Amino acid sequence: MYQNYVVEVKKTQQGEFEHNVFWLYDEDPDKAMLKAESKFHEILSAAAVSTMAEHSAILFTSEGFPKEHKCYKHGV
Repeated sequence: MYQNYVVEVKKTQQGEFEHNVFWLYDEDPDKAMLKAESKFHEILSAAAVSTMAEHSAILFTSEGFPKEHKCYKHGV
């Protein structure tokens, strides 16, 4: 089994933080990564038009190796 993680981090306009952790897995390492990339881009799609002050995502392996990250910052 291969597993990757995507963490979504949100900072509200009031300065409070929220986070969500997603784990994506498969018997095939390539499929496991594709599932994680899909979730990563799904989050960023929402983050691009979010009303949060900051809305970000990071994708990393089960070994803790970061693969991709992105943060959108939106004014008040």
